[in-house]
Amino acid sequence: MEPDTTAVVTMAGAVITAITTIAGGWLKARVHLRRYREESRRQHVRILPAGSRIIDLGEHGIVIEVGGREGGAGGRG
Repeated sequence: MEPDTTAVVTMAGAVITAITTIAGGWLKARVHLRRYREESRRQHVRILPAGSRIIDLGEHGIVIEVGGREGGAGGRG
């Protein structure tokens, strides 16, 4: 191989390694964030009273309607 070709191949290898390292770090951070978010949601669900409803909006969050009211419709009793 000529010296110019060797330099180009070496540079391409370095760029590919850098891109792979960055992508791997980004993916690891996303997985960690998702696990943390799911654990947090599980903890919230455990402390809700019976009759509560949860609407999971995915990346946008969750909506929680707290239940457990005594009495008739609309909480009147």
